[in-house]
Amino acid sequence: MLMIAPKRSKPRNRSAQAGFSLLEMAIVMVIIGLLLGGLLTSLGSTREINARADAENQLNQIIEALYGFAQANGRLPCPSTVASAGAEAPLGGGNCTQQHGFVPSETLGLSGSVNADGLLMDPWQGAYRYSVSTSNGNAFTTSNRMRTVTMANLTPDLRVCNAAACGTVTADSLPVVVLSMGADWADFTGADVDATENAGETTIAGYRHGNDNDFVSSTYIEDVFDDMISWMSPNILFTRMISAGQLP
Repeated sequence: MLMIAPKRSKPRNRSAQAGFSLLEMAIVMVIIGLLLGGLLTSLGSTREINARADAENQLNQIIEALYGFAQANGRLPCPSTVASAGAEAPLGGGNCTQQHGFVPSETLGLSGSVNADGLLMDPWQGAYRYSVSTSNGNAFTTSNRMRTVTMANLTPDLRVCNAAACGTVTADSLPVVVLSMGADWADFTGADVDATENAGETTIAGYRHGNDNDFVSSTYIEDVFDDMISWMSPNILFTRMISAGQLP
């Protein structure tokens, strides 16, 4: 009888058994890298958005606390300094130790994270800056001085512009400006004149500050301008002080 030998299976290619080729692995790694890069960018953007929302809420709380202080005391508090550790300097107001200093969180009764110098910090661990008008003989920070000068003659002199050159004035005749320097609070090495106008013109006790009455509020651009500015309206200030019996 004629016997038919069984067919032998064709041996598999050893390179196919070994798994992915180097080219395939390279393609996979590129795809994973792109996915991880997009995920990290998205997470970073989300964190920044959340941090800015938190800072905006804190700025609003600070401004409201300042209105409340004026209603209760008939004046605004002086800025805190490094030496005063969160309290206004000097205590009791008057001629402030620094016109451009820090939010007096202890004097205002504000809670929140503070740094080693006792200064209220924003979400990026930078200390909130606080500037107050010194016009009318420091009337805004001196007990009963606003009443004696009278509202008609009070002339707060801080202002916020759209750029350092102040081509457009956003808000004028302001008694108070409060500032968060954003994520790049420690960087004054670039040519960002707007951020320098806000808090980079002089150094006091190791901290950068503004040195005049102009501030900048501009569109947020990552790595270009991320300062956040808030201010008190003189009209709202006067109205609340009237309702509290501190004016006229």
